[in-house]
Amino acid sequence: MRRKGLGIVLGSLAILAMSSCTPTYNPDDQIEGRIKVEGVGLNKNTLSLKVGKSYSLYVSISPSDATNQNVTWSSSNKAVATVTNGVIKAIKVGTATITVTTSDGNYKDSCVVTVVEEVEEEGDDYVPPTSADILKITAGGEYTLDKNYKQVYVDAPEAEVIINLNGKTIENSENSPIYVKDCDSIEISASKGMVNTIKDTRALYSTDDSTQGNGAIYVVNGDLKLKGTGVLNLTAGYYNGIHAKDDVKLQKLTLNLTAPNHGIRGNDSITVTSGTINISCGGDGLTTTNSDISSKGKQRGIVTLNGGDITINSWGDAISATYDTVVEELDSTIPLTFNANTNKLSSYSGDSIDTSTSKFYLKMNSSTYSNGNYTYAAYINENWYKATYKGTITSQNPGGWGGRGGTSTTYAYEIDKPSGATSFTLYRFQGSNVTNFSTSSYNAVSDAKAFNDAYDSVQISVSSGRINFGSWSNYSSNGRDTSAKGIKADNEILVKSGKLNLKTYDDALHANNDSSLDNGASPKGNVTISGGTVNVIEADDDALHADNVLNISGGKVTVTKSYEGAEGNVINVSGGETIINATDDGLNAGKGNSTPLISVTGGLLDVTVPSSGDTDGIDSNGNFTQSGGVVIAKGPGSASRSTMGAAALDTDGAVTLNNGTLIVFGGIEKTPTTSLTKTICSSSTVSTGTKTVTVGSESYTTTLTYSTNGCVVYASGTATLK
Repeated sequence: MRRKGLGIVLGSLAILAMSSCTPTYNPDDQIEGRIKVEGVGLNKNTLSLKVGKSYSLYVSISPSDATNQNVTWSSSNKAVATVTNGVIKAIKVGTATITVTTSDGNYKDSCVVTVVEEVEEEGDDYVPPTSADILKITAGGEYTLDKNYKQVYVDAPEAEVIINLNGKTIENSENSPIYVKDCDSIEISASKGMVNTIKDTRALYSTDDSTQGNGAIYVVNGDLKLKGTGVLNLTAGYYNGIHAKDDVKLQKLTLNLTAPNHGIRGNDSITVTSGTINISCGGDGLTTTNSDISSKGKQRGIVTLNGGDITINSWGDAISATYDTVVEELDSTIPLTFNANTNKLSSYSGDSIDTSTSKFYLKMNSSTYSNGNYTYAAYINENWYKATYKGTITSQNPGGWGGRGGTSTTYAYEIDKPSGATSFTLYRFQGSNVTNFSTSSYNAVSDAKAFNDAYDSVQISVSSGRINFGSWSNYSSNGRDTSAKGIKADNEILVKSGKLNLKTYDDALHANNDSSLDNGASPKGNVTISGGTVNVIEADDDALHADNVLNISGGKVTVTKSYEGAEGNVINVSGGETIINATDDGLNAGKGNSTPLISVTGGLLDVTVPSSGDTDGIDSNGNFTQSGGVVIAKGPGSASRSTMGAAALDTDGAVTLNNGTLIVFGGIEKTPTTSLTKTICSSSTVSTGTKTVTVGSESYTTTLTYSTNGCVVYASGTATLK
């Protein structure tokens, strides 16, 4: 009886427990080897959007290999902002909280979205004085300057305005020499056979002033076209050379432009169809800022080069496009040549302006980073700003006499910096994705720290619960002081024809896929070269860099000097002629959205790297496949060895050869899977000079700049070496 009574009591307790806390059935629990979700985070926790604009939030689930990656989205106020698969659409002025929730574990993170009215470009407060040396245009039509002016001011809503400079000078020491408040379009013509001059002689920009125009030619509203067959000498001493809210087009004229900041900023697009364009500037040469879709369905943010002779000497990027850069010669009678020289490899020696105010960065070493086990947040003006992990920065350290040196790795976090903020207090919280912050409960904290307006990133360390600050610098994902690329795009770079000559202190061509596009789409991060000539004379970092896919299907690419020749998650070579010289890896397929892959299906690829050191001619962190074309790889290793630390061809995965010809001077780390004939043309030293490999009736010639340890060939028949 006592046993029975005890059973009844225990059963009753079990029933009570179940009724008060009924477990939720989760089908994922039935998956063998299931990896549970432990947290979720968004790339932004605060966001400001203009009415009608979109923004794509990015989700980070931890751990990244969790079995169930599904999430749901919600908006606290759909009348203000909606959300679909992470894409926020601003509807009307107000505030809404966007929340993401994981299906596994019900973890949440949120972003507070403030929607504001579409506002005019900065500078609307300016009212021009009444003076005989100021030409005011308030109606559409064609105007020819009859004398030198201090300023041309245009306020002609929805009108088309044409200004013939007529060999005159517009010079202003108080505001923009040409200030366009409003129009549908404005054409500024450099009159034929004349030298036309625009001078902005204001003191260098130091603080925001809404009454100042931010360029020697400043267009608040309206499309801008520079044309004519004369010469336009434009000198900007204050800020940008040309600054326009909408589209900018250049045609036929000779433009000589100097500016302390950007050369030409066209928020929506920049197109060069012909002419001679010479830009020397302290910022970016050509730059756009928008990447949304216009009301007419047009994609914004594209820089297009269709013709002309363009030379840019810039301290920043020669071209920086917030969407695509397209290089395509449309008319053979109007050839396209683009010459880019950036930063220390440029001839620019004037002032440079850094006005970054929207972000700041934390830099730390590996022990402070601690495998990402902490969350950082800044407390600014009684508001929290969560830090987002940006990734690592690898910097090359110089070696000793005759030595290669090594690399150092820095870990970086990005934090939103509100406008007008002067100081912050930094907190560290235990856990990789903390979302609830407190000034009384934390892992480590700093003293209040003033922002350094000259720089945007600060080194930190942590000791005994205190966050300590080191030196300030400027953030760049490659460890340099500033971005100094030849052509940079936040979506794609498309080179179809024309000629590029590039000398860059950073990457020569670089496509991102880690930015947020205003159109709500995910950036592609691709570089495609299908024609034309790309001469990378010198690239102090990568010659060709795609965050995602690098495609070479035609044209001629010659990399004379680079750190890494070409880098992408996937590299496809299907045509053209590509010659690469690099001091690190020649081709490098790194980790990304897909399994790393280098695939060759056609064309000629000839790669040279040093004969010794930690460098590979072709290096895939995944696989290498070849089903056509000719590959000549030169680098470390020996034809008589199958494994080594560095090689002419090095892969983490498989080497598969289905067709084509593979010629290796040096070594192959992995034994290929192939039905092709393997010929060890030489297992001893191959001396420098011109070498010819013959397979049947086909001969392939290359140049060895150093002696290599042998030569091996995979081809459709037996090969010979001369």
